[in-house]
Amino acid sequence: LHRVDRRQRQMCIRDRFKPHHLSSIVNDCIFGVFGLEYFSLFNPLIGYLMTSRDLQKRQTRQAFFQSVLQLSRSGHAFSSISLRQISREVGVVPTAFYRHFQDIDELGTCLVNEELGHTLQNLRDHLQLGRTRTHEGQIASSVRFFLESVEHASLHWHFIVSERYGGNQAVQNALDEQISLFAQIMTDDLAMQPAFGHLNQEVRLLIADMGVNMYFSWVYKWLKFDPTEIQGKQEYLNRCIKQAQVLFYGVRNWCP
Repeated sequence: LHRVDRRQRQMCIRDRFKPHHLSSIVNDCIFGVFGLEYFSLFNPLIGYLMTSRDLQKRQTRQAFFQSVLQLSRSGHAFSSISLRQISREVGVVPTAFYRHFQDIDELGTCLVNEELGHTLQNLRDHLQLGRTRTHEGQIASSVRFFLESVEHASLHWHFIVSERYGGNQAVQNALDEQISLFAQIMTDDLAMQPAFGHLNQEVRLLIADMGVNMYFSWVYKWLKFDPTEIQGKQEYLNRCIKQAQVLFYGVRNWCP
């Protein structure tokens, strides 16, 4: 009886780690940690563990996301983009869309949560405004890092600022959730900062909301700068730094 039980356990373990199961495990880990934008870096590894069908499905899904971002950058509101238009950009027949998403709303929600969510998470992890000291150098460094991140992921940020108050409710809701999480994490960071220790959680959340809205308000104009406009970008950067200093210097001395 014990030999039978042991054999059954061995078969379960063997089945769990069959190639197609192993590919799924590694695939989920890679995309969960690094995001879809780094997919190509892992192609050599994934190629051994994923079937060609899985690989093609991931690439096509990513292509749908990229087509939406490109259309947004060219001036198309998400609410005005049709399924046929997106499919044409990707290079697939419209019916192929439904192998990946139920409808346009799900496409927008997945784009925000998977693609843009990774961008925002990376920014949250590295910005940590509350953990920086409120002297000039640290605030300036945070602002520079934020704007560099915006420039590095310009397609993502253009979509965020364009659709935050856009016409598609599903996308707005998904962005609101991501931005609310951003503000909540900033609130927790502020609680770790001695300068804000005399403020309660509610006030710190108000400060975080102001900080997030202020930072996001810089994005649109920053993206409009041509790379050759060095002086103009520097002047705008200095203005953003001053705004951040006014906010964080001011609120730390506020007594409720």
